[in-house]
Amino acid sequence: MKLSSIGLLTAMLLGGCSSVGPHDLMGQQSQGIRGTGYASVTGQPGRTASQKQLMAIRAARMAAMRELAEKIHGLDVDGYISVNEAVLQNDSVRGTVNGLVRGARLVSVTPIKSDVYEVVLEVDPSDVEALRAQPRPQRYR
Repeated sequence: MKLSSIGLLTAMLLGGCSSVGPHDLMGQQSQGIRGTGYASVTGQPGRTASQKQLMAIRAARMAAMRELAEKIHGLDVDGYISVNEAVLQNDSVRGTVNGLVRGARLVSVTPIKSDVYEVVLEVDPSDVEALRAQPRPQRYR
């Protein structure tokens, strides 16, 4: 009796250590990391409404890519404070993102109201680890 209890307990513990992988506990395909970007149509360059619309979709796509890069590689935050005679003179914070995003698939392009587009991109969980393992590219300026 004692041996079967130990065997059952061991099986339960080892079963809890198994990896779920890209599927959730219900056996359905889980979502990867998602990035969402927004852009206004009226703020875009272009001669026609169609050109402005396409530029807004491109800008929203780039904003979604930036969010994916932040989630995958992190955000570098730099801060600067200057004090003169015990009085705060300047306080600034700057965030930069630098990273490679590959394999992002388009989930949706949705017009929000009449002037804003929302773009959602997704990277599969299996691709995220490969992206994190790659060295960061040099900054372009």
